[in-house]
Amino acid sequence: MPRKNTKQQSEDIIEMTQEAYDELKRELEERETIIRREIASEIAKARELGDLSENFPYQSAMEKKELNENRITDIKEMLRKAKIVTTSSNSNVVRVGNTVEIENVDTNQKRTITLVGAEETLSASPEEGKISIDSPVGKALNNAKVGDVVTVELPNREVKYKVLRLIQK
Repeated sequence: MPRKNTKQQSEDIIEMTQEAYDELKRELEERETIIRREIASEIAKARELGDLSENFPYQSAMEKKELNENRITDIKEMLRKAKIVTTSSNSNVVRVGNTVEIENVDTNQKRTITLVGAEETLSASPEEGKISIDSPVGKALNNAKVGDVVTVELPNREVKYKVLRLIQK
C-alpha cells in the first residue's frame, strides 16, 4: 500500500487552538440538528405551495439546504485534519494560539497580536489583535523566535517586525 509523502501529510494537517476546535464542534452540532430541522420545515412548507418548478420559497430552501450540507462536510473535514496546538510556557517560538508583542523596526510602534489558525481566518480581526496564520504578517511570524526580525511582504512595500516577547495568558 503506498504511503503519503511527509509533505502531503503536513499539508493535510490543520493546526488550530482548542477554542477553535470546540467552536467548530459547536457549529457542526447546531448545523446537524437545529439548522437541518429548520430547513426541512421550510422545504415542507414550500412544497405545500404547489408547483415546485416555479416555487421560489422551495428553491430558496433547497439552496439553504445545499449550503448547510456543504458547510457540514467542510467542518467534518477540518475536524478530521485538526491538530490541536498548545501554547508552551517555556517556548520562545511563535505558534498558532500565541499572543506575541511585536515592534515595527522602522517606526518603533509596538503591537500585541494573537496568531490564529487557518480555520479561524473568517474570525481574524486585526482591530482586536487577531491575525490569521494565512495573512502576510501571520506567515512571517509563524515559527519565528523571540528576538527575530521578520520581513512581511506587502503588495507595495516590506515591513520588518521584531518579535519582542510571548505573552502568557
